[in-house]
Amino acid sequence: MNQDDQRSLDAYRKSDRQPFFAPGYTVVKEHLVLDALANPTLRAAFATGGHLPDAYGVGFDERVVEYPWVFAHLQPDGLIVDAGSTFNKQRLLDSEFLRDRKLLIYTLETDWITLNNRVSYLFGDLRDTVLKDGVATSLVCISTLEHVGFTYEYTSYSQANPWPHAEPDSFRTAIREFSRLLRPGGQLLLTVPFGRYEDHGWLQQFDESRLQAVVDEFDGVVKASHFYRYRREGWQISNSTECAGLEYFNIHERKRFDEDGAAAARGVACLELIRS
Repeated sequence: MNQDDQRSLDAYRKSDRQPFFAPGYTVVKEHLVLDALANPTLRAAFATGGHLPDAYGVGFDERVVEYPWVFAHLQPDGLIVDAGSTFNKQRLLDSEFLRDRKLLIYTLETDWITLNNRVSYLFGDLRDTVLKDGVATSLVCISTLEHVGFTYEYTSYSQANPWPHAEPDSFRTAIREFSRLLRPGGQLLLTVPFGRYEDHGWLQQFDESRLQAVVDEFDGVVKASHFYRYRREGWQISNSTECAGLEYFNIHERKRFDEDGAAAARGVACLELIRS
């Protein structure tokens, strides 16, 4: 850990550790992810749906399970299409999992661009890309599908101010497009917030029926399906039944954190689908 990161860690430890707002929160979260991947036992747990350590990820958002799960399932070679730019972080790009990989980031917007000859950027709608058939070995979509058909504008981060032209069912079109972009045998690694169905105006939380719609629209089969649940004790492996009634915590609506310290999703569905 470099000196800047150590200062961030020290600042976080001295803070109230509120999700997102605590100094050093993002740096500490990314190191938590990388430390999990560096631990063979924990990496194996994410690969197989095994038990996570007690108090894993207390006070952190769902990325602390989504990233390790995706990296534990990522095929070892071939072009990766990052649908939504969640891989677009320097620590991840420099990690052993991405530093030798070609990566195409396809997104509507991003707040950072790296000058790296392995990383390319295209801006556009995930429902109608300009890419050719079968271009990708792996397509990664981490907590992005729930935004498709909604808005990214901060002014709409509330049920009280929803996007007036939302198309919540258009995630189906995106899944069909993902199928087209994958070569036969290629993988879609998908994560979405999961629980009871909720429309927050800027994202929707998936329930069992919408998750099944993803499977139905994809031209292929499910290879792996894991669910994670957040409690005040941290993140832990779970199942769809236990997660079915969970509520999404939206700080833009609630203004203060609940007793469990949830940062955003309380349940996450992680799917690996293989293209026919």
